Amino acid sequence: LGLVLFVFIVGCKTRKNTIEVKDQVQVSSKLPAQVLIQDNICEWFDGKFNADINVDGKPNSVKGRARIRKDSLIWISIKPDIAIIEAFRVLISPDSVQLVDYLNRKFFSDKFSAISVFINYDLSFQMIQNIFLGNPTYIFPLNDYKVFTNKTRDEILSSSDFKTYTDARNSNQSAKFLFQALWIKNKLHIRNLIYDPKNKVELDLQYLAHEMADSQLLPKMVQLTVI
Repeated sequence: LGLVLFVFIVGCKTRKNTIEVKDQVQVSSKLPAQVLIQDNICEWFDGKFNADINVDGKPNSVKGRARIRKDSLIWISIKPDIAIIEAFRVLISPDSVQLVDYLNRKFFSDKFSAISVFINYDLSFQMIQNIFLGNPTYIFPLNDYKVFTNKTRDEILSSSDFKTYTDARNSNQSAKFLFQALWIKNKLHIRNLIYDPKNKVELDLQYLAHEMADSQLLPKMVQLTVI
């Protein structure tokens, strides 16, 4: 399965701002099982990407290629935007991560959990894989979600109401619950918002465009914000 994938990533390790949620939602009569969408399925994924990465206000543009063997291996090759020669190669498995830095002739190898330490959030291999495939990642049992709708008729699976989430996010006291909301539009997964109150970390994954490849709609433009 091949697809030209454009990825726009924004990263920020300091909490100088917050992710804006403009949705005015109302409770839906549907059950979570009625909102579920079919996952994109492929044993192999091969896609090229261009990425704008902003970490603490420092922008960088890179390009590269991502290959995935379902549930077992993610291989990523990265080049600076204006370079021809490969600068970094990343190999991710469910239990390890390896990085080759060709520019400085260095090699890094660690447990998969090193990725979680780097972004201060407990990522899973499945979650990283799903970012490329456009599949939703559920961090709670399905029956723990409530279904809401917004003005544009998106269906939203949420672990709690949005007021509880925004109140907890803006509070100086540590909240005791993990929050997730997933937006579904026309049977497509278009957004995944996760708030981790323990570490005061938010991840906002938005799919801005899709493209047909091998009879499946796969992500063409992705925005990932971590604050």
